Amino acid sequence: MSDNKILNKVKGFSKRKWNEFIFWFTEKEHPRSILNKNVFFHDLLKIVGLVLVFLIVYSNVDKLNQIVLIFIKIGSLLQLVLLFFILRKAWHLTINLKYAFRGLNHGTKAIIAIAIVLLLFIAFINQDKVVNSITQTYEETNLSKLNPIQVSGNFSLGNLGFSKLSENINTCPQINVPINFYGYDSYDGTIGNIREKSYDDWNIKGQATCRKGSKEGENLNKYYCGGYTYFFGIGDVNAYVEKTIISSTGDIGKTYKYVIWNIYDEKENFIETKCLGNPDEFEQKQAEKLYNEMLKWA
Repeated sequence: MSDNKILNKVKGFSKRKWNEFIFWFTEKEHPRSILNKNVFFHDLLKIVGLVLVFLIVYSNVDKLNQIVLIFIKIGSLLQLVLLFFILRKAWHLTINLKYAFRGLNHGTKAIIAIAIVLLLFIAFINQDKVVNSITQTYEETNLSKLNPIQVSGNFSLGNLGFSKLSENINTCPQINVPINFYGYDSYDGTIGNIREKSYDDWNIKGQATCRKGSKEGENLNKYYCGGYTYFFGIGDVNAYVEKTIISSTGDIGKTYKYVIWNIYDEKENFIETKCLGNPDEFEQKQAEKLYNEMLKWA
């Protein structure tokens, strides 16, 4: 008889706890907070459309940037405008989903939280892959395409003329030219060059040789062109670009020079140009360094 009482108490206790759990699982803390399905659907369609247009513009930004109004590149400007509206609609979706999440019952919230924790745990276990993937995506993204400003030699708006307008020194020109491959392995490790090419009136000077990534901070699968070369500690400019500003009336303005470091991906597609300084200033410093070395041995 006592055994039946204990069994009944256990059953009663278990049933009570189960009912409490079911009540907690299905209870909603904010039952009136729901997803606005109509707004969510329309916002989702808008953001998908905006993303598709953004991808089309991004793929053809170099062609669109050939259209310049005063000093604004149309392609890059369109990208920034589209990116603004995409982020705006994404924020609206987030707010709508926030209210939907608040209206869920405790059990569903707990399941979502457990799923997020599991995903974070998987990311923690594979953190090298995750970080490398993010880093690779960042490196392959050409952020210079988002810069809508192009200040060039001379422009006019109606009857207003702006002559002898020099280029922005802080803007590095993007020299998107293909690599001329040798077709054989050179003794010095170079595989080609971008010598004597021009892009947007920028002329490439120097040896301008290219090689596969092999040094610290580089990628083994990418190609690197230009920069500096060193021989017994004395440096030399491998490649630089030069452009002289000439106004519409024929006035010769300032000549700009940049040591360039072009980077290409594993498929030989141009990624970006990095400007490493003024070649004349570098050559002067190297000449002084060579002179000082000769004085030591004199």
